[in-house]
Order: sequence, then structure tokens, then C-alpha cells
Amino acid sequence: MYLVTAQEMRAFDATAIQDYGIPGVVLMENAGRTTFHVLKKHLGGDLRDLRVSVIAGPGNNGGDGFVIARYLINHGSEVNTFLLSPREKIKGDALINLKVLEKMTSRIFPVTDAESMDHAALIWQESEVIVDAILGTGLTSEVRSPYREAILEINDTTAIILSVDLPSGLDADTGKILGCAVRADITATYGFRKLGIALYPGVDYCGAVEVVDISIPLPAVEKNPPRAVLYAKPDAEIYYHIRMDPEAHKGRFGHLLVVGGSPGKTGAPAMAARAASRVGAGLVTVGVPASLNPILEAKLTEEMTEPLPESVPGYLGTSALDRVLSLADGKLCIAIGPGLSTAHDIPDMVEKFLSAYSGWVVIDADGLNALSGRMEALRTTNAQVVLTPHPGEMGRLCGISSQEVQEDRVGIARKLAADYGVWVILKGARTLTASPNGRIFVNSTGNPWMASGGQGDVLTGILGGLLVQGIPPEEALPFGVYIHGLAADKLVEKIGPAPVTATDVLDEIRILLGGKTEEE
Repeated sequence: MYLVTAQEMRAFDATAIQDYGIPGVVLMENAGRTTFHVLKKHLGGDLRDLRVSVIAGPGNNGGDGFVIARYLINHGSEVNTFLLSPREKIKGDALINLKVLEKMTSRIFPVTDAESMDHAALIWQESEVIVDAILGTGLTSEVRSPYREAILEINDTTAIILSVDLPSGLDADTGKILGCAVRADITATYGFRKLGIALYPGVDYCGAVEVVDISIPLPAVEKNPPRAVLYAKPDAEIYYHIRMDPEAHKGRFGHLLVVGGSPGKTGAPAMAARAASRVGAGLVTVGVPASLNPILEAKLTEEMTEPLPESVPGYLGTSALDRVLSLADGKLCIAIGPGLSTAHDIPDMVEKFLSAYSGWVVIDADGLNALSGRMEALRTTNAQVVLTPHPGEMGRLCGISSQEVQEDRVGIARKLAADYGVWVILKGARTLTASPNGRIFVNSTGNPWMASGGQGDVLTGILGGLLVQGIPPEEALPFGVYIHGLAADKLVEKIGPAPVTATDVLDEIRILLGGKTEEE
């Protein structure tokens, strides 16, 4: 499912108008008419005597609101329309539809000062439905007066709130709240979902999202498809297509090497290894500090272990590099970082490994921390790198705060991936997969109950386990993120709202890969 930025949507609108000759007023009519039908569906069909307030801004969103008001009047609703800007500021297609509405009703009220705002708010309090047609995708700065006051009043009502295209006050590209935003019950978004609707905190402000067809020509979309998608229902063939051969054997499905472990953190590489096995890696070997190897041998059954030379007791370092490279030789993918630590010369080991290896490398946890301040290693490596940071790790890699990362997750992930030619899995609510060529996959699964230790290690193993089977990264990585979150979602469905551990997820993944990868 495509996700568009404000700029991409403007380009589609312009192409429809200029290249295909579809008048803008027709697009507006399509938007308003189909939004009316969305509202009708959600309310059960009968709109007679329904008390509705349509609150319009000066732009095309306001014009969409005028069309909606017209259809509601034609179906017997009691409609009051409020103009939050002077009438003379309403132009173009919006003005055309306002003039039509003015010929149908006298119940159009300007809201120009505190007194008229107070009067409007009293009517809004009595409304059963409020149509938010105030601000659209062009908003990039904090909401100003009188829109701010209107939004706060709207949110203080008990009415069902329908937002036009996206809730007013929401950044269309980032999901950031620009000072304040309407909390909608229904959002009718035009053409495609806006990126900000699919990202937090925007998700929490949208209610039920309906994608409304306004007749953007399909060839225009196929020529310049949006660069982001909401990854919601993957094709199970992503996983199964390489297992259809009846003569398949374990060597066909790859051999993953997991490198990590340090005192107190032996569970991390063990969980990564088990996760790789769960998603079908043919063989898995875990390389750990030699003194910790007996612990791993006790933890693991199906997976193999390899004691590695230690720089100091319990820790890897450059002394292990030659052996790690020897083990990595001929392997399609290596996972490095779970439980690794950054003590002693471990960062040197990670950097030198990248300079010598040319396969896929999934880097997590302390593997990422080892790269902090050494990012040039990503420019010079011949390896195909997958970075899997949480916001704090992402901030350290980019030299910014985690708050700055969260304010523009897509932009930051996309830039890091493009600048260094790597894949980036930016973890968190709606985990992002960013490709080196600018594509973004926004994950739709996962829940707060999986916020516990070891989940990142499981995800690392899933990603490495899929890549080592030869599944292309544009399939393996978003699918791996999806199945990880879906396992946690299914567990919450089964046991109720309760913490979900990493080992719980491991057991559930096998069930999902038995043919239930899609949301039910």
C-alpha cells in the first residue's frame, strides 16, 4: 500500500490536471463526494436530520468541505458551515464550491474574532458530526490562531469527527503534531495514505483511515510510484518460494554465522541463533568468546557453537578477527553484535571485519555502538550492510539526539541509508526499513507489550536467517520485521494485554510460518 509525501501528492494532482486534463474542480468533487459516502457508511446510512458542522479553512481542504456540506444537505442533514478565514481569501476551485453552497443554504458563518469563535463553539458542542476541513498537507509550521483555537474546541466536543485528507495540525510527512491537532474518529485521505498518517504520533490522531479514490490516473502513478509503502500483508511466497523443491536440503538454505557474546550477555547471540533457525536457515553457528562457549553449548541444541580467541577473558577483539573471517568465508550472511560489548578493542575488530568481508552483514546492538565515530568503514566496505538501530543507537550513528531521530524518522533513516549505501532498520513503533535507493517500508505490526530485552536479538536472527537463504533484501528485510511484530500481536490476541518476551516470540514465529503470515 503506497504512502505519499505532501510533495508527491501535489505532483500527482498536478499531473492529473496538466497532463491528463482533469480539472481540479473535478478532483475536488470526487474527493468530497466519496468522503460523503465514507461518512454515510460509518454512520449506518441514514443521515436525515443529522446535526453536522463543517469547519473550513482557506485552501482546497476547505473546498472539499464545501462539497461534503452540499451532499449532506441533499441527504437531509442539518448542516452549519464555518469559515475560519475571510471569504476573500478563498480562491480557485474552493471558491467555486463555496458559491454553489451559498446558493443552497444561508447557514454559512464566518469565524473572525473571539466572539464568533465562542458562538461557533456552542454550535459545535451540539453537533453530532464535525467535518474537519481546516488544514491540509501544506502545513509545515505550528498551527496559528484562529485554527489553533478551533482545533482545541473541536477536540473538546463529543461529536464524531471526520478529518478531510488528514487531521488538521498533523505533519503530512512525519506524523509530528504541529502544536496541536484534531483527534479524528475517521480520516478520509485522498488518493493515497499520507506518510504522516502511518507514523507515530500521527497514527493516534487519525481514527479509522479510509483511502478515497479521487481518480488520479493509474499511468501517472506507474510512471513515478511513491517511494514508501505500508507493509501490511506480505505474500507468503516470500518465505516459501525457495522451499518448493522436494530435493531441498539444509545446505540449500544457507549457513548463518552469529558473532557476539560477553559476560552476562550470552543469551543475546543464543536468541539470535534460535531465531535464524526458526525462519529456516539451514545451519547456524554462534561464535563467542572461548571461555563462554560452554554456556552457549548448554543453551543451544540445533545450532552449533565456535569458541573464538579472546582479547581478555570473556571478550572478543582483534585477536578473534582471523578466525571470524575464516568462519565467514563462503557464508552469504553474518550477524554481528548481539551481546558483543564495546570493551577493549572490539570496535577495531568490527571495523577490520567490515574492511575484509564482502557478504551480507546484519549489525545490531554493540556492533552498532562499535561503529559510532567510525562510520567511514561503511563507505569503504565491500559488504552489503544492514544496520538495525533503535532511536538511541541511530542518534549515536548520526551524531544527533534520539529526539531528533524521532521527529523525522523517515528522513533520518533514508539519509543514512543513501549516504552510506546500506539498509537501515530503524526500530520502534512502526519500524522502518530504508533501502540505499530511497525506498521506505513502514511496518504495520508490533505492540508496546514486546518492549523487552532480547527482542532486537531475535529480529537480528530473523533478518540474518532470511538473507542467508538467498531471499533478496527488499523482500527479506521488511518481511522479517513484519513477522517479528506479527508474532507479538498474535500472542497478545491469545493471552491478552501482557508482556511478551523474546522467547515467546520465537515460539510463535514457527506457528506463523506454518501458513498464517497474513493479518486475519
